[in-house]
Amino acid sequence: MEQDLALCYQILNGSDDQIAVIDTKYHYIFANEAYLSAYHTQSEEIINRHLEDIIGSDTFNTVLKPQLVECYAGKEISYERWIKFNDKAFRFMRVSYSALRDKENQVQAITVFYRDLTEQKQLEVALTESKQIIEQISITDWMTELHSRVYFDDVFPKMINISKRNNQLLSFGLIDIDHFTEYNETYGENAGDDALKKIAHMIKNAFNRPNDYTFRLDGNTFAMLFNVTKSNDVIFLAKRIRQCVESLNIEHINSPVTPYLTVSMGITVLEPDQEDSADVVYRKAQKLLDTAKQKGKNRINCDLSLQDKR
Repeated sequence: MEQDLALCYQILNGSDDQIAVIDTKYHYIFANEAYLSAYHTQSEEIINRHLEDIIGSDTFNTVLKPQLVECYAGKEISYERWIKFNDKAFRFMRVSYSALRDKENQVQAITVFYRDLTEQKQLEVALTESKQIIEQISITDWMTELHSRVYFDDVFPKMINISKRNNQLLSFGLIDIDHFTEYNETYGENAGDDALKKIAHMIKNAFNRPNDYTFRLDGNTFAMLFNVTKSNDVIFLAKRIRQCVESLNIEHINSPVTPYLTVSMGITVLEPDQEDSADVVYRKAQKLLDTAKQKGKNRINCDLSLQDKR
């Protein structure tokens, strides 16, 4: 028997996991090298000593003893958690306590098993954070920090279905910067990029509810997607956006509209009982935008009863 135990302890000693054996009075019978290293002690200093002397009275009485009592009563204990060691460092450990029984099935000792999963946990956290960053990058336009066209294609049909289900009005609008090609030719692409950022920031600030969305679709075209309780609220918000863009006073000496950058909008409102698809709604807004630009730009064209409002 003693030879069998010696061989068993020799095998356990070579394990990278922290393993100890505790008797029914909470004294150490065995501790392998990994366990001894974690607690900065030697075998001769730990064998026959009480568990409380090594791990501390607070940890023993509040954490370990209640679990060992359950284990001595026949319950298998296993969990994963952050554990603070004597050097104050926290490690993420897989913990298990298993009863060792004699031929009469009486518990004679408990095997304490710790596996250090700290690096694995840190890698999981890093991968999760990286995934979140990648997902955020994929749905965000790099220049303006509005949502991207990719995200728009995903969200638009979903919002239509949600609005129908919740019996809500859904407003979709396209916003185009007037004479933006001429602006870039006059002031250069760097100035054009700065103008895009300023206008995008202003559009984004006009919306602050969780289900309000703003997008940069391409070039100088933006989109807005939001629910309203009254259709006239759409006109109010659109006017505010158009006026705020004008108030930025971004000089455009070659614009035939005003000496500053302006925007035109095409906005449609989807009733809950309408069966229009995302493509149909988009084409309606595009047609309204085209009409607004044909009629002189710096305009809002909405498919409500109020048309071509300035």
